[in-house]
Amino acid sequence: MKTAVRVVTAALLALVLLGCGQNVVVWQKLIDLGGDETATAIASDGSNYYVSFIATKPGGSDHAGWYVTKLDKNGQEVWTQNYKGSAWAECQDLWCDSLGHLYAVGRTRVDGKQLCLVCRYAPDGNIAWQKALSVGDRTWGMGICPVPGDKIAVCGAAGSDTNTDYMVAELERSDGRTDWVRNYDQSHNDVAARIDCDPKGNLALVGLRSDNAAGADVTLMMLKPDGDTLWSRRYDSGGDDEPGDIVFDPFGNILATATAAVGDSVRCVILEYDAAGGAIRKAAYGAQAQATGKGIFVTRDADVFVCGKLYAGRPVAGKQEPGKLLVFQYKPTALSVWERQYAAGSDAEGVDLVVNGDAYVVANVKNKTNDVLVCRIARPAAASWPPGR
Repeated sequence: MKTAVRVVTAALLALVLLGCGQNVVVWQKLIDLGGDETATAIASDGSNYYVSFIATKPGGSDHAGWYVTKLDKNGQEVWTQNYKGSAWAECQDLWCDSLGHLYAVGRTRVDGKQLCLVCRYAPDGNIAWQKALSVGDRTWGMGICPVPGDKIAVCGAAGSDTNTDYMVAELERSDGRTDWVRNYDQSHNDVAARIDCDPKGNLALVGLRSDNAAGADVTLMMLKPDGDTLWSRRYDSGGDDEPGDIVFDPFGNILATATAAVGDSVRCVILEYDAAGGAIRKAAYGAQAQATGKGIFVTRDADVFVCGKLYAGRPVAGKQEPGKLLVFQYKPTALSVWERQYAAGSDAEGVDLVVNGDAYVVANVKNKTNDVLVCRIARPAAASWPPGR
């Protein structure tokens, strides 16, 4: 029998709670190439904003397009690049340094074999180098982060069509040379979704493990700089759980988002652990709110922001009401927090965000087709931009 982990509710009281009023969005950019587009990540160099998404034609699941778009501070397109090295490629995550060097990770397919693909883009959008990682017949790239010493780390999955493990690799930023690659066998068909690094080079990742018949669970792992495991923790809501994102805060604590689905309840969950793996708290957004937990961002001042989707309520006759883009500041002990809801389409979900004064959120929206929306959402008080690592 599955053991449910108790989830406490954080005190999230909104200072300002708006729907689609004019004060919510400073600007917005819709990305629609005519088919279905799926947003995966947003990153910033402090002035510009980079969005990754996957584009497919209706009914064309056998092809996928890897796209990256650069926007200026006003939401105007600077360039858009499509990876043309493969007819099937997906960009899953981004990180950018303060000089505009952009690093992207995802997957591609060559001769029927899936590879993890890592690219470095120059500020003008041209690819400076690309690196393919193959660990078994099936290798995916899902998350990327900077590592001290001018390196980057990527995570994902590696293995066969019937069994995959967590995959983590560390590469040189200058040329993509691989320093090390490690696999971590958690269960059956595991995927490491996102990764982050602390100033000492320790890595934290959040991923999916699917060895429970009652539903998938979420795993958090802490790794030494050489990839050795420091600790591993499992989150089990009692239902079907999905990993979101993970970050270190300035105090060395680890925060991760997840979506817990138990029966007809969908909860946005925030998990907090200290550096030694001790549980600080497991909190759900709102007392009874039906929401998903996706992107998480921590500023230099330790302000924590989360994005996802807020539903109108529980499903009725098996149908869920359309969702609103949700972004909020997470402070479990605060008397009030900052929050915005935005009805951006017939259904909308925030996927990832960065905070640079205001909150910049990339979302998936349902219009005639699935499209990507980038929003600059106003905050009442500006926060410091965290320095590049």
